[in-house]
Amino acid sequence: RFPLTAPSLFGEHSWDEKRARFALQRILWGYFKKVVIADRLVVAVITIVSDPEKYPGVMVAFGALLYAAELYCDFTGGIDITIGVANLFGVEVSENFLRPFFSKNIAEYWRRWHITLGTWFKDYTFYPLCTAKPVMKLTKFAKNKFGAGAAKRVPIYVASIVLWFCTGAWHGASWNFILWGMGNCFVILVSQELTPLYKRFHAKHPDIDNKWYYKTMCIVRTNAIMCCLRLFDCYKDVPTTFKAFGSMFTKPSFNMLNGTTLLDLGLTAADYAIAFAGILLIFAVSMIQRRGSVREMIDKKGFAFRLALFALLFAVIIVFGAYGLGYDSNSFIYSKF
Repeated sequence: RFPLTAPSLFGEHSWDEKRARFALQRILWGYFKKVVIADRLVVAVITIVSDPEKYPGVMVAFGALLYAAELYCDFTGGIDITIGVANLFGVEVSENFLRPFFSKNIAEYWRRWHITLGTWFKDYTFYPLCTAKPVMKLTKFAKNKFGAGAAKRVPIYVASIVLWFCTGAWHGASWNFILWGMGNCFVILVSQELTPLYKRFHAKHPDIDNKWYYKTMCIVRTNAIMCCLRLFDCYKDVPTTFKAFGSMFTKPSFNMLNGTTLLDLGLTAADYAIAFAGILLIFAVSMIQRRGSVREMIDKKGFAFRLALFALLFAVIIVFGAYGLGYDSNSFIYSKF
């Protein structure tokens, strides 16, 4: 938002060695995500989604997992570079992602993913619609006809449907994105309706929220739902998307998930190893971030350690980045919006 950025954008700036150091670290981290992981995985993702007749359900699921990693690394990589460059010149920019893959439900996921877009739509679409006169009249009508329970749902339902329709349209003027938005809306509203059931369950099992297996189950469930919804983003039209989704249950063909098929997606065994090693590194960093700033932790180490780490990350980007012969340069997905 401009009010948040303006003070540092137009204020006076002076050289700050620590700020510059942190900024360069973040820029490198962004390039690592983009060129080492995202630009590598996109080759396999495009191969799978461009020929839906060839690849059965198990490959659709595998492609959805790869796309989740590619999208996250592409989006957050671009944001890391943007924020890093801004910070280098003393400009503070809002964070846009907060470890979304650790979310335990879809609503939490959207509080962690593309944060600035979500808050903008809430402030300029959701809240104004909740208090708009036509919605208030509809709420009053629902109260008289169906009671207070139904009435309190009216503004939330109307505002949520419009918000997610607009969010889908913002991503792209196609039915795929509209249905993607409506799918998110449906899951969130159903979750709200099931809140009394959740409360009764937690009343019977008060300590379950602290159990690692319950947290893991919620995280896996959330990411599985998001992977399914992202299929609308992957395939060319709605019928193809539903056909691909259905194939995961009607024609999984698990035997297709083998070395021969995987190497037929445009990636070598070394490519898979590099990408998955990078994903594990991002996961490890995300786990550490839950305890505090990784850059602050690194900064407490000696100069030699920081220099060696910086040089190592730079070398990894140069050596293992997905560019050169056999690769096409891919622009950031964010550049489309």
